[in-house]
Amino acid sequence: MDSRRLIFGIVGLMALTAVAHSAQEKISDDHYVSRQEHEKLKGDYEKLKQEMEQLKGQMQALLKREAPAPAQPPAPPSAAPSPAPPVATQPAIEELKKELRTVKAQAEATKPGSTKFLLTGYGAAGYADRGRGKSSFNAVFAPIFLWKLGDRVFFEGEPLFELEEDETKVDLEYAHITYLLNNYVTLGAGKFLNPSNYFIERLHPAWINKLPDIPLPFVGETAIQAESQLGFQLRGGVPIGPTRLGYAFYVSNGPKLRDSGEDAGTLDFDNFEDINNDKAVGGRIGFVPIPYLELGYGFEVAGVHGNGLRSVDAVTHSVDANYVRSVGWLRGNVDFRAQYAWLEIDNPGVNQLNFKNQRDGGYAQIAYRPSLAAVPILKDLEGVFRYDWLNLPANAPLNADEQRWTVGLNYWFTPSTALKAAYEFDDRKGAIDDNAFLMQFATGF
Repeated sequence: MDSRRLIFGIVGLMALTAVAHSAQEKISDDHYVSRQEHEKLKGDYEKLKQEMEQLKGQMQALLKREAPAPAQPPAPPSAAPSPAPPVATQPAIEELKKELRTVKAQAEATKPGSTKFLLTGYGAAGYADRGRGKSSFNAVFAPIFLWKLGDRVFFEGEPLFELEEDETKVDLEYAHITYLLNNYVTLGAGKFLNPSNYFIERLHPAWINKLPDIPLPFVGETAIQAESQLGFQLRGGVPIGPTRLGYAFYVSNGPKLRDSGEDAGTLDFDNFEDINNDKAVGGRIGFVPIPYLELGYGFEVAGVHGNGLRSVDAVTHSVDANYVRSVGWLRGNVDFRAQYAWLEIDNPGVNQLNFKNQRDGGYAQIAYRPSLAAVPILKDLEGVFRYDWLNLPANAPLNADEQRWTVGLNYWFTPSTALKAAYEFDDRKGAIDDNAFLMQFATGF
């Protein structure tokens, strides 16, 4: 539309309306007019009225001319059908789906923030007053680093910082990468906690262990089972109806048989570099017949000879039972743990190793916490009792059998923070007993 014409038309229409209104006012004025003036004014009014009608018509015509054309109805379909699109074959569709999955996986792998990191771990501070040594405070810090590198790849590592005499001792507890093959099989490689030693793998962290120290068979120079392994492992679980079967198998550097000194006949498990080609093979099978109970069997077979000795093998067996349940009639939680291990080492018949080298040991522990008690303060208290023992070869340099009875009381500030106090009654055959009072403040984070 010509905007100027429209504007002039509107202004003119307004002016004519004003003139007509003025004329009408003059006609209807109460002042006297002559008949001649009346006829003249009436003619002018009729003329202006006609001109107004003409301008209105012109404006409506202009508006109709510039209005958008109404949408046209869709054309009726042609009598002749359109050609059908080409139909993809099934192999082509599958190939396209495969390419789409590949592109999606590549996009997910390169997306920023696709990996996830978690810092967890535990720390503890304690006090020990043993009969054969000086009383002393102690502390340990164990951060655990967890990386999720993808939907199937994970890395886990734990350095251990411990105060020892006048220095800080740093150990690498474990560092390994795992790959989830499927829902039932996981492949791992690196340094990992010993799967055949249930206590060490599952219960040894300070905030999980119910007492301030570790049972006799799993600590020190006379330990029967290793704390960790360096190699490969395959593990997983399989449901069997209402029950479940768990497994873990590994191949690793074998331990070394100490052949001289006061600890001759014991095993050195720090197997960072194997002494021969006889690798250690072991594992554990766990069975869960009911939700609250797990029974397990672990083993290890390893060649441990060195320094020109003939073939010497060490065979370790371990059985364990674990029962944890909230019992209504006891108004609290019951936690029962037990493990028994035995070790047989071939007799090479030389020097200090010419004796029957068999040793065994274990522990049984029960803890009770009245978490359902009516008195609030009782809910956070936990009583613990443990019996542990270690039997050594009679003709070995280290041959003092030992057994202990330990009673403890824990107070839980949070589900992962506890203050623990315990007293150990020690009995060492042919040696000075080592009774001890222990305290520990531990937290997991």
